[in-house]
Amino acid sequence: MIDFKNIPSEKEDLDRYEVENNFQSWSYQPAQSPPRVVSAKGVRFTTEDGRERLDFSSCFVSHNIGHQDPRVVEAICQQAQTLTSFAPSMSNKPRALLAKTLAEITPGDLSRSFISLGGAEANEAAVKICHQFTGRRKIITRFRTYHGGTSTAMTLSAGDSRSWAQVLGGTDMIKVPQPYCYRCMFGQAYPQCDLQCVKYIDEAIELEGGGDQVAGIIFEPVTGANGIIVPPPEYFPELRKVCDKWGVLMIADEVMTGLGRTGKWFAMNHWDVTPDIMTMAKGLTCGYLPLGATIVREHIGDRFKDQFFSHGATYAGHALGCATALSVIPIYQSDNLIENSAKMGSYLLEKAQELKDKHPCVGDVRGLGLFVGLELVKNKKTKEPMTSTDAKIRAGMNPKLEVAKKLGELGMMAMAANPVNVVVMAPPLIVTKDEIDEGVAIMDQALKVADVYAEK
Repeated sequence: MIDFKNIPSEKEDLDRYEVENNFQSWSYQPAQSPPRVVSAKGVRFTTEDGRERLDFSSCFVSHNIGHQDPRVVEAICQQAQTLTSFAPSMSNKPRALLAKTLAEITPGDLSRSFISLGGAEANEAAVKICHQFTGRRKIITRFRTYHGGTSTAMTLSAGDSRSWAQVLGGTDMIKVPQPYCYRCMFGQAYPQCDLQCVKYIDEAIELEGGGDQVAGIIFEPVTGANGIIVPPPEYFPELRKVCDKWGVLMIADEVMTGLGRTGKWFAMNHWDVTPDIMTMAKGLTCGYLPLGATIVREHIGDRFKDQFFSHGATYAGHALGCATALSVIPIYQSDNLIENSAKMGSYLLEKAQELKDKHPCVGDVRGLGLFVGLELVKNKKTKEPMTSTDAKIRAGMNPKLEVAKKLGELGMMAMAANPVNVVVMAPPLIVTKDEIDEGVAIMDQALKVADVYAEK
């Protein structure tokens, strides 16, 4: 039997454990350990070799307030001294306060929350609530989307190659196009398109049984890992009209876009549209502890006073996680981080446009707030993609992974190993202009490895 108090922990031991004993997410299992992070502060992190690096992805769009904020660390320690967790059938102060706080900061009459441990769980809860409230089974999802790694959430992640290995389940699914103006599936150009993507959804609902059969539509307001797809300004107001026409619920997955990422508290605020159900996670605790939430409009929440709510979890409303969120949310306000996201986001988008003008591999640039994507192409005129849809799940290097590798060599992490051809820059909301200049300069160097695959 191993001596649990004295497990060997030299560098070579840890490297071996990573390779032999740990599953690495969304990848072929590596023959070597990835770089080991030993500390982080603000917008930077330090690896075991002593090198300080720039986090230009907020650890996959979660650490919005930066790393190791002492106010949050202190709040965690204080809560841990009194109550870390308890059975969810009992109340705890952080859970009650967080539920009220979420009702205050979310749009419209969103008011009742189920608090879970992450984004995928939040989306699973959203789909269950949608099914139970409407009594219908069909959920509309959009191609090029990701809603989480659990069963139903992965089923709804249509057009993401990572979902191909998933045994579909948890809902009856209808797939529709994104409002992807750069690659419109209808061959149209905005604004002459007359929003065919919304008209398609309207007709799809009718052909799938209308309000008798279709329960809801789930979407990322700004598509994250699959491309930073920002819809035209009329898209969500018009989609709201279609959903109201059929009695179909709108489920806004704000796991990435929520809590200031796009320059508003929530992305849906940009269009002044209140969804029926909203999910959030990453920016809720900024990764300091796992937490997610599913919040519904008042009339939906009230239904379950008389109808059994058939969902739950052992760690629902986890006291330590809720206390963490309660320490994080005021920081967005006190430190003007949402305003900074809007201001610095505009600057980052401007600098990204300069990269597009400079690099033949960059076909399109788009974003909202500190959520900016560079789409890589082989040919700017034809828009031929740099890699295939299945590149993420195929063994071996590809041009975008070469960009990711180069970024690492240059001392920066961005979202360059995600699906599709888009490299994402999403620094923490505390980022400064100088830090954006630093990150863009590194990206400028890294893109050169993809330029060799593009036609000049």
